[in-house]
Amino acid sequence: MGGELIELEKNAGYQAILTYLQEYHRKIRDVQEKYALSNRDIMSPRLIDNPKLTQEELAALADLKLRLDAIINEVAARVEKHRVAYEDYTQRYELNAYDRLRVSSLVGSVRDINKSIQKLKFTVENFSRCNRYLINELDECLAQGDVSKSRLLVLGNILLIYELANYMINFLSSFQLEGIDEIIDLSKKELDKINAARQNLEKLKADAAAPEIDPKVREKILSNLQDREQSLEGFQQEWDNYLAGIENVQAKVGSLQDKIPTLQLIRDNAQNQLDFFEIMKIFGVMMVAEAVRQNLETIESVALPLDELELISLPPHRVQKLMGLLPEAGSSQLG
Repeated sequence: MGGELIELEKNAGYQAILTYLQEYHRKIRDVQEKYALSNRDIMSPRLIDNPKLTQEELAALADLKLRLDAIINEVAARVEKHRVAYEDYTQRYELNAYDRLRVSSLVGSVRDINKSIQKLKFTVENFSRCNRYLINELDECLAQGDVSKSRLLVLGNILLIYELANYMINFLSSFQLEGIDEIIDLSKKELDKINAARQNLEKLKADAAAPEIDPKVREKILSNLQDREQSLEGFQQEWDNYLAGIENVQAKVGSLQDKIPTLQLIRDNAQNQLDFFEIMKIFGVMMVAEAVRQNLETIESVALPLDELELISLPPHRVQKLMGLLPEAGSSQLG
């Protein structure tokens, strides 16, 4: 049953992230069209620093980012909740109130660690799943000849890869396993108790060696102490193994952080593809330019009848007439 619930939670989370990505892409495209931004300018690091955007637009984008984090945290918490029911163990071992408090602290720490791991797994798995969805949709669009939507899907794919890589770089750079410090603190307290019990045991051994102690009692006490000492060694070994497991998980987180250069390469490769996509679109500009060129009048088709560019002749009599110095025909002349 737990496995089915986990799959339901993951699928619901996937749908939520897919919806988030589609909404984020729409908002990015709206902003890009509104301010005539290049594809480089809609990458998240540049976009949030763009002075053209209003406070409302920046707040909307920030809200989307917070929603993504909320989805990831919520799904990780739900998955961990369905994984193991620790209450069954508490009842099985009939722990009293004091021990239940200790177990509760331990369980809380382990769940925090597991939630951290689930956040990592869920983020990578679902971004990858969303990307496959985009690629499949692109194939369908191309098969149907929907070029306009296909171009948007290509851009969506580039944005997704870039944003995923950028998100994971930031995520891993500051990632820590939650609950580790609490477990180390708890284990230290338990190991201190084991060491104190051992010291008391050694004192009892020394006391049993006193000459005035009845030999038969001494023998029973020493045998009893030896059994207890072996059990304490077993407890010590269990805690050592437990801490080694925790440290192994922590080491693997460190190895994940070693993937940051690879993620940076993936991000930069997406950026390069975005630049290529920008160059690819220049062919559309060129086609428009070609259409404009074809509609230009050619020089050969322009006839210039220069012989018709004749200035009006202004001989003396015409000048005098234009100046009003000559009488009109039929009028009397003065003097």
